[in-house]
Amino acid sequence: MKKLILLTACLLFSSTLFSQSIKDSAEKYGFKFGAGLSYDQLMDVEILETIEQDFNSITGTNEFKAYSLLSNRLSKASKNQMPVMDYSKADKMCMAAEMIDAKIRGHVLVWDAYMPDWFFRKGYTQTGAFVDRDTMCKRLEYYIEDVITHFETNFPGLIYCWDVVNEAVADSPSEAAAGDNARIRKTRGGKQNLFYEVIGRDYVELAFKYARNTVNKLGADIKLYYNDYSTFQYQKKAAIKNLLMELNFDQKLCDGLGMQGYIGGYGIQGGCMNTNDITMIKNAILDYASLGVEVQLTEMAVRNYKPDSSTMKQHTKFYQALFEMLKKINDGENKPLTAVTIWGLCDNPYLSKNDYSYKMNGPYCGVYDENFKPKEEYEAIKKALK
Repeated sequence: MKKLILLTACLLFSSTLFSQSIKDSAEKYGFKFGAGLSYDQLMDVEILETIEQDFNSITGTNEFKAYSLLSNRLSKASKNQMPVMDYSKADKMCMAAEMIDAKIRGHVLVWDAYMPDWFFRKGYTQTGAFVDRDTMCKRLEYYIEDVITHFETNFPGLIYCWDVVNEAVADSPSEAAAGDNARIRKTRGGKQNLFYEVIGRDYVELAFKYARNTVNKLGADIKLYYNDYSTFQYQKKAAIKNLLMELNFDQKLCDGLGMQGYIGGYGIQGGCMNTNDITMIKNAILDYASLGVEVQLTEMAVRNYKPDSSTMKQHTKFYQALFEMLKKINDGENKPLTAVTIWGLCDNPYLSKNDYSYKMNGPYCGVYDENFKPKEEYEAIKKALK
């Protein structure tokens, strides 16, 4: 009888271990397991149910960015001459996240890419003259305070961190001022960074100060992040480290570094699933953490452009090795990694080769197939973390 009870208990334990969700396994190692989702995906009941099983962190792919929140029409009619936001879509995403008991990464408050010019112009018009520095600083401060306050007031505790500034470090020294060790970008693809142009180089520091003041005023538990790509490549990593040290020199303005994890060749199979990348990511996490900041993998896509059996098996093995490394890096008293967000969540084999997502993610990068069904990569993550 005792043997039967013991056997039953062992079977129950084994079953529980096998069926444990990825988010629960990841939490044991100190990090959240996240998904990058669009508004349409989060409004899909079937996708929401799938996400609920394994994910406890959600990042809106576009809906929390300034160009999505800012309303040109309402800003033009603003009586206090401050910008006005339309939170309708972002609010619905927050409601969906609450339904499945997931937290949200706020992404992103300040990003020069795709930023509408009218935000920087007199009267919020398309052709007006640019405002002066003082006016722009007031607009930026008002915007950051309003956005953080809106979500914390209406959805207390839901947004656990904000990417305050995104991709401010230039890829090349030619895009920054000479001698700038943090390489704050003045241009992107030949286009002026209007935050730099109208406010100045210190727009990054000011954005963090405005965000920190707001969080302190609210008494909220919200971490403030700087987010960027190519974070595990040496030259840009050095500039990002200089920026982090600069931001935290007098007071701690930045709590963490978001590492966009687009792993592999850009638009081509060559360079994909290179195990050296896993080592580079590990070293980068430890390197940034040595500066006293948290680290998150914020936009992770393990690129893959080929669907043949051999390549897909290689993709699965890479995913398992990657998560075994992430588990190990947090398997101790110090846990520098606080979240991993998968950006390339699903396969999309119908993408054109000229499509932005084709090049950024790869059509076969997912842990789910195009119908949101789990692939072997999904099982590999569970196996790595169990």
